[in-house]
Amino acid sequence: MAAQNDGTSVPLSQAVRREEEAEEKEGLDPSKSSPVSPDSSTRRACCYVIQSWASKKFMTGCVVLFPIAVTFFMTWWFIKFVDGFFSPLYEQLGINIFGLGFVTSLLFVFLVGVFVSSWLGATVFWIGEWFIKRMPFVRHIYSASKQISSSISPDQNNTAFKEVAIIRHPRIGEYAIGFITSTVNLQ
Repeated sequence: MAAQNDGTSVPLSQAVRREEEAEEKEGLDPSKSSPVSPDSSTRRACCYVIQSWASKKFMTGCVVLFPIAVTFFMTWWFIKFVDGFFSPLYEQLGINIFGLGFVTSLLFVFLVGVFVSSWLGATVFWIGEWFIKRMPFVRHIYSASKQISSSISPDQNNTAFKEVAIIRHPRIGEYAIGFITSTVNLQ
């Protein structure tokens, strides 16, 4: 007798019309059946309003919690991943403190930065880079990652990305986002 609810909110007039159409399909004459009481139509309208309200609030909760959950998960994964580099060393020593490997990794990265900033470190780095640039497949990966890291390097005096630009493609309606890193004056 009642139309199946498909999970979407429907205005009351459409719901009543659907119910009448369903009764006609089943062979029931709407004029012979008991008339729809105002109580049932009010109840139906109330159910639709509550269902619509609840589904909107649920989706709002999902929209708010999704980025928080992803951020938490990625941060937790990153800490565990970096912690895993030095944790086995501490486990051999009998020390089992979560996050100690992460702190050691941060300290290691800092010390590498200090070493490479010196003359000796820069020379060792240059020699290592010279070997990497002669490896067939590795040199492409290294050069791409080097370009990305140098664009955000704190050693640069200017900002890496000055502006954002939208570039139109040859196809109508297609655009790409680009970053303006420097300007060149053509004569």
